This record gives sequence, structure tokens and C-alpha cells, in this order.
Amino acid sequence: MNIDDDSQRALREAEAALEKALADQAQLKNEVMAKVHQFAHDIKNPLTAMIGLAKLMKMGMTTPDKVQPNAEIIYNSATRILGLCEDMLADTDGRIKGDEAAKTAVDEDQVQDVDAAEMIEEITALYTEMAEERDIKLTAEVSDNFPKINTVPRHLYRALTNILSNALKFTPGGGEIDINADVDEHQDAVILVVRDSGGGIPAEQIPHILKPYKTTVSPHGDKGTGLGLSIVNQLMLELGGKMEIHSQKNEGTTVTLRFPKKMTR
Repeated sequence: MNIDDDSQRALREAEAALEKALADQAQLKNEVMAKVHQFAHDIKNPLTAMIGLAKLMKMGMTTPDKVQPNAEIIYNSATRILGLCEDMLADTDGRIKGDEAAKTAVDEDQVQDVDAAEMIEEITALYTEMAEERDIKLTAEVSDNFPKINTVPRHLYRALTNILSNALKFTPGGGEIDINADVDEHQDAVILVVRDSGGGIPAEQIPHILKPYKTTVSPHGDKGTGLGLSIVNQLMLELGGKMEIHSQKNEGTTVTLRFPKKMTR
């Protein structure tokens, strides 16, 4: 092999290395931007409800007996959002540094026994004012024997707020939204169910709403990012659970989060 051949081979290897580096950089950028979009969507939902509560307090439209409870709701939600920010920073920093551990679905250190009844009560309280403003009846019921779920609290919070926010967007005034937590003895599972009386989803469209950025405009004028149920579906797969959607046009929508009984305490 002569010097020209060596030079040509070195040049090809350098070009291949450059192409790979550019491809890796583009992939990293896409991954980080996808995370940023999800993060913005996750914090927008509770922030919108928090702003509504704070606005009422600022305008003096909150009765004295509700000031302390509303302040507690805002504090708890702000603490949740701070946790999401910390997760986002840690995950993004790990991806930039090429830390493969940062890309794993669930960090075992984050898994805890979660009292879903308390979380549902917290989330319901956060969105009650918005529901009343939109003339939507919001109720929640948790069975007495509902166990704790061994999962990641922030992921479950993200899933439930995304589902409830979505239901509030697409349930017209005069409608209802029910949140239920129960034990499904037949399926050996526990289920968290959100039912709304909104316009429903045609069966053929259900697979498409799980794709990111499939946007629609709600009866209340909300313009979504099309990420809500896509995020929930992804979170449930990562947690070892399952999201199910049952809906028909003009008959409302039911979204079920199903966790195997083995994940409970």
C-alpha cells in the first residue's frame, strides 16, 4: 500500500467519524428538545391552576376560610414543580455528559410507596376552582381498601395531572369528571380511572392521539401541545403499568391507569 492509499483511507475514516459525530449531536439535540417540550407541558398544567387560585386571592375574591387551604394547595403544587425541575436538570445534564445511566426509564432510588388517595385529593383540590369556573362537576372517590402503589411519585403525579387537565379541556360546561381509585380483583390489579362527559373520541382516532403533537382545540379555547396522553402512555410503560382509553364520539372518555397488584403495598 502506498502513501496515497494510506492518505485516502485516513480521509475516509475522518469523514466517517465526522458524520457520526454530527449525527450523534443531532440525535442529542432532538432528545433534549423532546424532554424540554414534555417538561414545559408537565409544568404548564398545574401552573395554570395555581395562577387561577392566586388570581382569586390577589383580587380579594377568596373567602377568609379558603385562604389558608388555597395557599397550601399552591405550596404543594409548587413543591411538585420544583421536583420536576430538579429531575429535568439531572436528566438533561446526564444526557449532555453521555451518562447512559441518566437515560434509564426509572431510577430505583425514586421509587416509593405512594398514597394515591392523598395524591388524588391534592390534585382534585388544585383543579376544583378551574372546574367550577368552567361549570364542570369534579368528583373523586377512592375505595377503602385501595393500597399504596410502589412507584415514582413524580411520574404518577405527572400522569394524573395530564389526564385531568386534558379532561377539563375537552369537557364542556355542565359536564362531569369523575376520578376513581379501586381494586380490580378479576385482573389482579389496582386502577385509577378518570371519566369525563366530553365530546369523546372516535375509535379510529384513538391510536393517533398517542402520537406526540397531535393537537386539537378544546370547547374552552384551550390550545394543547398534543403531548398529554402521549406522555401518560410513556410514563405508564416506564413504570410497569398500562394506560387504557375507552371512548366514543359524543359519549365521553374514560382513561384508566392500571398497575399490577404486585406493585402495591
